[in-house]
This record gives sequence, C-alpha cells and structure tokens, in this order.
Amino acid sequence: MLAKVPQPRLPATREGLLLWVIHRFAEQLEDHAVLKGGMALRLLDSPRFTNDVDYVFVPYESKKDVVPVVKHILEAIEGASIHTTVHSTMIRSEIRLDAAAIQLEVSVSPSCASVPVATAALAALEGAPSQIVRIMAPAVALAHKLAAWNERRLVRDLYDAYFLAARARATPDRRVLLERLAKVESRIPRLRRRKRMTLEQLAQELGEAVAALTDTSVALELGTLVDARELAGLALRIQVALRRVAEEMVR
Repeated sequence: MLAKVPQPRLPATREGLLLWVIHRFAEQLEDHAVLKGGMALRLLDSPRFTNDVDYVFVPYESKKDVVPVVKHILEAIEGASIHTTVHSTMIRSEIRLDAAAIQLEVSVSPSCASVPVATAALAALEGAPSQIVRIMAPAVALAHKLAAWNERRLVRDLYDAYFLAARARATPDRRVLLERLAKVESRIPRLRRRKRMTLEQLAQELGEAVAALTDTSVALELGTLVDARELAGLALRIQVALRRVAEEMVR
C-alpha cells in the first residue's frame, strides 16, 4: 500500500524531514514504533533543539528483524540520500534531502510503556495535518534519562530530566531505573570500572552534580540547544526539580 503521508515539501527543511519520519513510522508501524529522546520531548513542548529521531520498536528481540522495515520506509523519501548502519545497540540512518539533514536511531525491546500524543505543534510549522504518535511514557523516559546522565554526565541529560520532572510532572519508573543501575555502562574513565549502583548512590551523585550547576556552566553546553531566553535562572530551576527527584528516589 502506498503511503498516505505526502512527500516532504521542497526545498526540504530539517523540520519537514523530522515530521515526515515521525508521521510515516506512525502510519506504517502504529503502536510498534515508540518515539523517545529529544523528539518525544519536543512533542511535549520542550524547547530544546534536536535533529535526531530516536525510536524503540516493540515487541522485537533482534535489530535484524527491523532493519528491512527501516530501510523500506526511508526509501520512500523521493530524492533523499540515506545511509543506514547497524551497531551493537541500535540501527542508525543518516537522511539528507536538499540542504536538510537528520539522523534516525532505532533500538528494539520486548516491551515499552507508551502514551499517545499529537504532532500538532510540529505539523503546524509545515502546514501539515496533525497525527497521533506514540511516545515513551514520561516516567519510563525519566528513568532512562537519569540512567543516561549517570553514564554520560551531560548537562543536556540533566535538562531533559528537569523538563520531564518539572514540566511533565513525571517521577522515574523505579523498576526501569533499578534495571539500568544493575548494569552501568559508562565510557567516562573514572566511571568505567563501575558496573552497578544503588539508588542511594545515584541520588547522592545527582544531588552533588546539580548543586554545582551555574547559569554559566549550563549555557556552555545548552547555549546552542535552547533559546537564549530560556537560560537565565535555568541552573536554579534544574536544581529545584532534580533535588526533589533525588530525595524521592530514596524514600
């Protein structure tokens, strides 16, 4: 069956490519394609910039099962240059059309809690109708984001965790967080030998990290990712939200 989602408008824009991918995957895979990461947060009105589309496909056990699906869907973009590679943890596709470029990453899982959201805000930018897509449930997303910060120690992860906690009113899914802490995989030299952590350890290190934040340190990493008007007082807002998360984590 031919796709109902129309081709991206030309000349292509980054937003147009992002919208096409999100709509087409929802159309073709329905509830089996769960959007996560920065694009999922954008659909919850996060102001953070991203040009990546991250998915978890369910219920699948192997990436090999979905590689043909990903390639088939992306090949429908007329005139696009698409380069797909398979890595140990995900499938990555680089998509270019005219001067626009985005990146797609797909992982698989037997299950993933998700919720429906509309693409209205993003679709309006392209003059396209809104569609309903599935995004990772905020509680699960917050658990994964805290675990990601624990392994990468990026301010960007703290910002996303703050958004989920303060603006989406999420609390981390305890089961998911414990599963991630039982198998810590960090490339940071001082953390590389650490293979597992307790909630208490994570809460302590999270509290110490947010206490050290300043607007200057936040702007150094997030200055190109959020509007400048968002930066003033952002360190304090992150501290307030994530201190509460750290406290609740050990109750």
